[in-house]
Amino acid sequence: MQPSDFQIFADALPEALILLSGDGSVLSTNKCAKRFLSNRFNSIEQLKSLNDLVNNDPEEIKKSLRAWSRSRTPIPAVISWKSEKEFVDSNWRCQAFMIEPAVKNNPAQLIIRCIPGRGQLSEFTLLNAELEKTQNTLKTLLNTREALEKEHELATVTLKCIGDAVITTDNIGNIESLNPVAEALTGWTNKEALGKPSCEIFNIISEITREPSPDPIQRSLKENIIIELGNHTILISKDGTEYVIEDSVAPIRNKNHEIIGTVLVFHDVTAKRLALRQLEYLALHDTLTGLNNRHYFEQELFKAVDLAKRGTLVFALLYIDLDEFKAVNDTAGHSVGDNLLTEVSQLFSSRLRRGDTLARLGGDEFGVLLQNINKEQIEKTAESYKQALNDFQFTWKDKMFDINSSIGVTIIDNNINTAAEALRQADVACYVAKQKGRNRLHIYAPKDDRKAMQLGEVSLISKLNNALKNDSFILYFQPIIDSKNIKTNYFEVLLRLKDDDSIITPNIFIPVAERYAIMPKIDKWVVVQVIKLLEQKQYANCKFSINLSGASFEDEDIITFLSKKIKNNTALSESISFEVTETAAVTHIEGTADFMHSLLPYGVKFALDDFGTGFSSFAYLKHLPVDLIKIDGVFVKDIAHDPADQAMVRSINNIAHSLNKKTIAEYVENEEILDILKDIGIDYFQGYHLGKPDTLDKHLVFEEVKLA
Repeated sequence: MQPSDFQIFADALPEALILLSGDGSVLSTNKCAKRFLSNRFNSIEQLKSLNDLVNNDPEEIKKSLRAWSRSRTPIPAVISWKSEKEFVDSNWRCQAFMIEPAVKNNPAQLIIRCIPGRGQLSEFTLLNAELEKTQNTLKTLLNTREALEKEHELATVTLKCIGDAVITTDNIGNIESLNPVAEALTGWTNKEALGKPSCEIFNIISEITREPSPDPIQRSLKENIIIELGNHTILISKDGTEYVIEDSVAPIRNKNHEIIGTVLVFHDVTAKRLALRQLEYLALHDTLTGLNNRHYFEQELFKAVDLAKRGTLVFALLYIDLDEFKAVNDTAGHSVGDNLLTEVSQLFSSRLRRGDTLARLGGDEFGVLLQNINKEQIEKTAESYKQALNDFQFTWKDKMFDINSSIGVTIIDNNINTAAEALRQADVACYVAKQKGRNRLHIYAPKDDRKAMQLGEVSLISKLNNALKNDSFILYFQPIIDSKNIKTNYFEVLLRLKDDDSIITPNIFIPVAERYAIMPKIDKWVVVQVIKLLEQKQYANCKFSINLSGASFEDEDIITFLSKKIKNNTALSESISFEVTETAAVTHIEGTADFMHSLLPYGVKFALDDFGTGFSSFAYLKHLPVDLIKIDGVFVKDIAHDPADQAMVRSINNIAHSLNKKTIAEYVENEEILDILKDIGIDYFQGYHLGKPDTLDKHLVFEEVKLA
């Protein structure tokens, strides 16, 4: 209990009351006690402890204090009061009791009620009852006060520790408090801001217009609602620092629902907004050159096509490919190549007209979208880009590179339907320009599509022949898992074509190789490479399934080659099997059957790939001596959700087994599919869930596959 609390309530009582600490120090006295003591002492201000007031032995007083501090009920005691003046009766009856602290761990306090020795018992009893009543009232009020102080302290600490900035105002918008975060962001201390109008402390503007924003505090007070700050609000601090902020202001109401102020809560999102802007920038710009990227360019191209279709404007698209970029990369390295791209970007940027769009489309390819240009100006403008590059010289370590370009142009008018079509036409035109000898400009014409296809196939044929000559094909291997074996050494052989820094997949080069009758040579190359692998000790226990094209089954040279190889090495028949697609087998049915029968005496096994896609699949099984049926992945990939696919796979498996042929399921992409196939009784499994195509050495770790 604070002395002030004691004073308020004790002064109203007709008896002398003295408030003591646990060690006997005098904390306060009521009016009656002051009169009582003034009659005995010249100066009561000098009376600091109980020892100053009484004649009792100090040790006796200490014992009494200890007893009073431990007792929960009033303890009577006779005290002999000191007196500096003449006073007849110094014997007074004393009743002391402890005041329990409202807050745990706070020290207890004592109240001494003084009664003259000649006082009547009835008066004492009545006053004692009144005193106990007062004691309870004091204790209740003390507990309430302590609880309020604790709540206030908790709120104060919370505001200081909270991560958001908090400002409170009165009911006219003047500042009442700022927490430390608000002080840091506004630049005002709590003391400086106290009583000032909120608009002076909370100075905000629009991030977009830079105009002052309406005061949300005044609006909240006026409309009696919660106000959300705009997404583009900037707080200007006292020193001029700007912060992007978010959050809201709400009115504060009393128990009668009257507005007594507002609370504004906000936080700094400057770093978040900056990161968002950087992400937005990176999404639309090339990180190396700083130019627009392909995504942004396609967006602008989409708008241009839309305007052109309405007949509003005519645009032109330049597709620029640097002719000597690979030479610079190979000679000087990729970092120097990056420098070249940066300098070329700056060169092209300097030539842009107002409204035109420049982008790096990828690698050494650039796109320029010419806006609102007539057809007579298009070729002239495109030529100026080519000439600018011709005049440009790139230097590295005193070595100079002449940089040229091939430029494809397409006109975007109301004949162009989509942005993708415009980009494709410009790409085709650029390809034609490059094939004509490079450092050329070519404007797209419809006949270019056929020409580009022909030129592309010729180029691809050249790459295929070079790969055969230089052994630059790459073999990949995908495991085929036996349902009864937890390890695998059985792989399908897959072919890739290396092209500079990229890989050309079979779906690109095989159709061309078949059209130009190169596939038998490629198939033979694969067989030779696999035989070489089997001759190496570390691969001797492997088994390989090799894909053959339909044309190879009718090629006498490859039949003779295989017959000779297997005849001289019968162990090969246990290590090599051949796959042919159902479509290829049906197309070359007689040749395929003859080929298989010619190698059957040597124990060679055959698999029919992509089975189930033909209308008469089962009819061909009795004509082709195949050992394995590879069920087409189209029936497998959705088997977990499509009852028809599951029924189809089950039927193929049952018929194959009835013909003493084993089954392989492709496209095993997850455990759910695998479990269904195991339940059906499939013999072998293949798919990304069990192993992706990779180099053989990576697969030969022989990891255990959990099939149980």
